[in-house]
Amino acid sequence: MNMKKMAAVVLSLSLIGAVFAGCGGNRAKDLETNVRAKVGTLAHLNASEEKYNDLMKKVDETWTSNFSFDYVYYDTLTSMQMGLDSGNIQEMTLYTSIAKYLTDRNEGLQTIDYQGLKLSDSFCCAVRKEDKELKASLDKAIEDMKADGTLKDLVQKYITGLKKGEEPAVVPMPGLTGAPLKVAITGDLPPLDLVLADGTAAGFNTAVLAEIGKRLNRNIEIVQVESAARAAALSSKKADVVFWVTLPAVGSKVPADIDKPEGLEMTVPYYQDDIVHVGKKK
Repeated sequence: MNMKKMAAVVLSLSLIGAVFAGCGGNRAKDLETNVRAKVGTLAHLNASEEKYNDLMKKVDETWTSNFSFDYVYYDTLTSMQMGLDSGNIQEMTLYTSIAKYLTDRNEGLQTIDYQGLKLSDSFCCAVRKEDKELKASLDKAIEDMKADGTLKDLVQKYITGLKKGEEPAVVPMPGLTGAPLKVAITGDLPPLDLVLADGTAAGFNTAVLAEIGKRLNRNIEIVQVESAARAAALSSKKADVVFWVTLPAVGSKVPADIDKPEGLEMTVPYYQDDIVHVGKKK
């Protein structure tokens, strides 16, 4: 290799390293130009895998031309982890709180925070469009919980304050006189959303649901569904509320309506989290 070619190669590698500085572990050393990686993500409420890849390709192009992702849908976090273990995907897109939970418990995993690609989602509830009174009641309960500091306290107790190795606490649902409210959850996203092996719901969402139940004087009936079945749970009236759904945070480069099916309405957000990648340590 002559000196000019060698200098060009060194310069290219230096630029790639600069783009990915700050990534978990030594991942920047493994990157080459024009690499595509398969990345697992949970199935969305509305956008198909094909549509999601088309949209995210445009987002990826806004931060680097050297590296891009092919997104692969999974119905559960468990199946996505199996995809990572088997080599079907190289990384997983997760929320920061979930990434921390996993990496705290598995020394073979690391968080990869790509500089320049800063995306966040807002967590909401979804209801059928015709259930306007229910949406208004949920909106008010969430806004009141923000105003009086309840949501902030629950985030600290069940997410940011969760110690390494500590499991999300079970939160008993209050026994109330009001009519039951059937709520669909995935139960597969600790510490946000978790259903234990014995069927008991635990973690942050359970705590938020219990508080909403008190404020609405409604008993909460948990209905566990996979990620891809959330919209169907509402349209089939298997559930009255889906808890959780996400929308891109204000100012995101991702279209605001990417995950909003026809016939459903989203409540005001009750939580926001950043999106990171998780992969195996090299």
